[in-house]
Amino acid sequence: MIAKVVHGWRAGGLLAYLFGPGVSDEHVRPRVVASWDGRDSAWQPEQRGPGEHDLELGPLIRAMQAPAVAAGLPLRAPSDGGRGYVWHCSVRLADTDRVLPDEQWADIARELLHDAGIAERDDPGGPRWVAVRHADDHIHIAAVLVRQDSSKRFWPRNDYPKLRASAQRIEARLGLTVTPSAEGAASKRPTRGELAKSDRESRRPARDVLRGAARRAALRASSVEEFEKALQKEGLLVEIRRAPSGDAIGYKVAVPPDLLASGEPVFYSGSKLAPDLSLPRLQQRWAETGGQDQRRIRFSTAASQVNRAAEEVESGHVAPEGAADGLADMLTSLSAVTDPSERFRYAAAADRVRGTRPQGKAVHGGADLKVVARRLLLARRLAIAADNGGEELTLALARLALAIAERTRSRPWARAAYTAAAQLVAGAGPGSSAVVGGVGQSEPERTPHVQP
Repeated sequence: MIAKVVHGWRAGGLLAYLFGPGVSDEHVRPRVVASWDGRDSAWQPEQRGPGEHDLELGPLIRAMQAPAVAAGLPLRAPSDGGRGYVWHCSVRLADTDRVLPDEQWADIARELLHDAGIAERDDPGGPRWVAVRHADDHIHIAAVLVRQDSSKRFWPRNDYPKLRASAQRIEARLGLTVTPSAEGAASKRPTRGELAKSDRESRRPARDVLRGAARRAALRASSVEEFEKALQKEGLLVEIRRAPSGDAIGYKVAVPPDLLASGEPVFYSGSKLAPDLSLPRLQQRWAETGGQDQRRIRFSTAASQVNRAAEEVESGHVAPEGAADGLADMLTSLSAVTDPSERFRYAAAADRVRGTRPQGKAVHGGADLKVVARRLLLARRLAIAADNGGEELTLALARLALAIAERTRSRPWARAAYTAAAQLVAGAGPGSSAVVGGVGQSEPERTPHVQP
């Protein structure tokens, strides 16, 4: 869950954008899901024409602006500029997260506003705000930072870090993809401009597409040359940067349809996709796994190796960060080769587990699992089922995620690993009860809600 905040002066202009068609008609069925007074849908603008964006915004705009007007504040940016009192927060889920109902988004909006110190619960004199939804994966919260009871403008203190902490709690509780804080090895998320561009062109953000392709290519390769060929097979543009000696020192990739205004492709270096996708980190991976057994592997055999890895983490013989690297690779492989109906669980769990690595630090360990992950990728497509060892492997992976959660010292990453374990066992067979129980016993104050 990503929460981004900008400040402005024109509440009316912001609301007109949120309820309008967007840059390229990407806004669908815009609606109020929550409001400052609890009336919520009562503030939904009335239809005044045949189109879904033909709405009468006047009453809502006047109501939102009323405290600012009473305070004598300008409704447009003054000539001297400065920080505007209109607080705009966009809250977006990861591509792999499930679609949440409006009621859940309303609760999320209220929780974020309360935790950030914008609009606390049981404070009827606080600011006026609305949460607007016009897409499956995100909402916008618009707030006027003027108290209703005193007409005084106010500035929340440390609202950005408070929002981040609140979002992490919501992610853990609802089983959403964890977006690590700055101290973690977070993948680089798409920028606001990249998201807007992908919305206009009705495609996934290029950075997300490239990151997934680079991870799969890295698993299939054992050298820079093999990595380059694997990326090209994914349909990507690749450029290898070399030193005068001829040694590869970096690379960059692009999605052909993603172009600059000049018509040139938009390239991203590996480190701009994720820290572990930089060329030095990939070369370390290949050095650990190169020359190893490249035959296909049965699920049951892979499960045995994962269970051994879990035992090593549980006993303290292997660092949880190293095991997390191997576990994430295993999950990435499964998301690539399993039946489409099963891929969500593995892709989502892989995203969560990757947050357990320290940023900028090469983590050793997990090489055996990386080899297993590569061998799994040799299969074209496999169905996760009890009769071929699929459920056994899934539960072994959940056990390893649980072991990582129990051994790591970082609370946010522990929550991420617990959530990954719950995600893996969701929908599994009767044998999953022991793993689910383990999650509950180790984290009694939090019961993950996960939907496959």
